[in-house]
This record gives sequence, structure tokens and C-alpha cells, in this order.
Amino acid sequence: EFAVSLCLVDPVNGKRYLFEATPDFREQLEMADKVSNASNYPYDGIFLTHAHIGHYTGLLHMSFEAMSSKNTSVYAMPRMQKYLRNNGPWSQLVTYGNINLRDLHQGSPVDLAGIKVTPILVPHRDEFSETVGYKIASDGKVALFIPDVDKWSKLDTNIADMVAEVDYALL
Repeated sequence: EFAVSLCLVDPVNGKRYLFEATPDFREQLEMADKVSNASNYPYDGIFLTHAHIGHYTGLLHMSFEAMSSKNTSVYAMPRMQKYLRNNGPWSQLVTYGNINLRDLHQGSPVDLAGIKVTPILVPHRDEFSETVGYKIASDGKVALFIPDVDKWSKLDTNIADMVAEVDYALL
């Protein structure tokens, strides 16, 4: 019914994170509001996978003309950040302080108060940015989130081996 996204809720620290800012952003935010709160509304952070329309255009809802969010952390790889900084209307989100771009690097985890999020490069059409999936680790459990890939055979690692190493796989 809706484009693929993932909401990570951290009830211990009262935070929530969105993976993929899709065109269904408003409906997904409404669902998130029913089960959680954010210390920096609408999300404490948003993790983007790549620059295809179904994966980042929901950021428009954070604009000055819409909810006018304040310094929402948007985690993105280098080419994705460059794309957002150098192309309107996305660049206006940065200029107005609606979003605060945060660096991601292949294989380097981001620590969100005990939740580790690690970007993993995956093969996909990379016209505007690189494409990543994520390993999300907390409390001894690991989830793998890869919402978009061209062919599993192009992946550097066997997908079956990757799935065998995690507790949850969302592919």
C-alpha cells in the first residue's frame, strides 16, 4: 500500500529514526506518531539509501512551506549529500536549516546511543548517488535492510551468507 520504509523506535532514549523518506512520508509519519515520539519532530534522524524518487522525495514535507522542521539529521553517503546540497529544492532544506546532513561511509557504523547503523554499498543504478542498505544492531540482535538492489549476483558478498549472519532481513 505504501512505499518501502522502516521506522526504528528507541523507547529507552525516546527517539525514532526513519529509513527512506518516501513520497508516502505523511502517512508513514502518521503511523509513527501512533506508536512513538521523537525528541526532534518529526524524526530524530532520517537515513537515506539513494537518490531515486521513491527513496528521498518525502523530504519535501520538511520544507519551510510545509512542516518547517528544524535541523533534522539526515544521514547520507557523500554523493547523496552532494546531490541534496547542489540541487533545488533539496538545497533549500539545507540552507534553511530544515535538515542537517550527516556523513555516512561504507562499513563505518553510526552510534545512536547504543544502536549501531552501518551503511553497506549495494549494486543499483547510481545515476545521482551511490546506493546503500543498512545493518542495524542493538541488544545483540542485527537487522539487515536493503530496499533496492539491481541483482543479488552483483553484490560483493553472497546475499544468503549476509542473511544467515543477521536475525532479521528486510529485503
